[in-house]
Amino acid sequence: MILNADLGEEHKILRQEVKSLVKKEVAPRAYEIDQDREYPEDIFKLFAKNGLLSVCLPENLGGTGMGTLALAIAVEEVARACASSAQILVLSALTTWPLRLKGNTTLQQKYIPKISNGTIRGAFALTEPNASSDLSTMVTKAVKKNNSYTIHGEKDFISGSLNSNYFIVFAKTDKENMSAFIIETPDPNIVFLRRDEGMGIKGIPHCDWAFDGVNIESSGLLGNEGDGKEIARLSMNAIQPLLAARGLGTAEEALSFSRDYSTTRKIYQGLLSDLQILQLYMAEMAVNIEATRLLTYQAAKLVDQNLFYQEENVSYINMAKIFSAQTAINTTDKAMQIAGGHGYMEVHPLERMYRDARHLKLYMGTDEVLKLRVASAFLDTGLDLGRSIARQSTEERAKRETR
Repeated sequence: MILNADLGEEHKILRQEVKSLVKKEVAPRAYEIDQDREYPEDIFKLFAKNGLLSVCLPENLGGTGMGTLALAIAVEEVARACASSAQILVLSALTTWPLRLKGNTTLQQKYIPKISNGTIRGAFALTEPNASSDLSTMVTKAVKKNNSYTIHGEKDFISGSLNSNYFIVFAKTDKENMSAFIIETPDPNIVFLRRDEGMGIKGIPHCDWAFDGVNIESSGLLGNEGDGKEIARLSMNAIQPLLAARGLGTAEEALSFSRDYSTTRKIYQGLLSDLQILQLYMAEMAVNIEATRLLTYQAAKLVDQNLFYQEENVSYINMAKIFSAQTAINTTDKAMQIAGGHGYMEVHPLERMYRDARHLKLYMGTDEVLKLRVASAFLDTGLDLGRSIARQSTEERAKRETR
């Protein structure tokens, strides 16, 4: 596998630095993070100290300016040890994109440098009890009076929100239009409702909150009224390569484990790796991982080139996330089969990796929703494939036969 194909020297150096950090600091904590079910504050501080929160942020706002590809590489390496820890990096990007896209200079300078150095962190409050993929069903409202807005509504599954210093909140400002606001916490009118326990990603609590008459000045509006749908769409587009990278890292580790385990485990007077069926498993895993890597890095480059606005380009970004999620699930499943009953036990890393991988098919757009977007773009544009050559030749033959 050509890990560093087409990567610059700074990306190669970053990979090695993150790999070393993960081996020393993150991997030993992975099991505890999953079992404790608490946000790993020590890992967040570790990432802040080592500059990982600033990787994709602009240099003029305190970042390193290396971009989404660099952060994807970091996420990939962290995910090999702990998907919950990798999700910290994903969330750090997700909650800055609304500010980068539509925040005015004052808001950007107020928040992004502090996000970059780990002084503050945010939460993305979009999903509601009856509104997730279909945002038209959103019921949270922001009513304007004079120079402020009052927000009423409930938001679900807000990842990492117990530790956030601000929320990016999406609300209807009229019957048709949705807007986005940045709201600092704590606020007496932002009420914690419950914590939802998920199947995996145990280290990142997903919580529900009520916004019960939260008052915010007009200066907290991101962009203009009605920009919320675009902000949500573009922010989610921009982080799909990071989610793909998370799946990639998980799959890589599952394959590495399978090789190490099968080449040392003795069975039937030989090694487990001598069994042809397991060799076929590992070959399939390797093929899908390499395809995932190419899709993921391409998707990250599209974001870095600001090509995540048009649906035709976004199709390739969504493909990366779709394929990566399936690869992560299939690879951890096959690895568990190779490990046998040991891999199914709660104390085994593959059991955790399998649970964490399943999250990817649901988070920031289900597989089905993303596939429909890909299909729509393909039917509209053909995704550069052009017209069918076979069909054209058939049409020409039909014309000749009728002469």
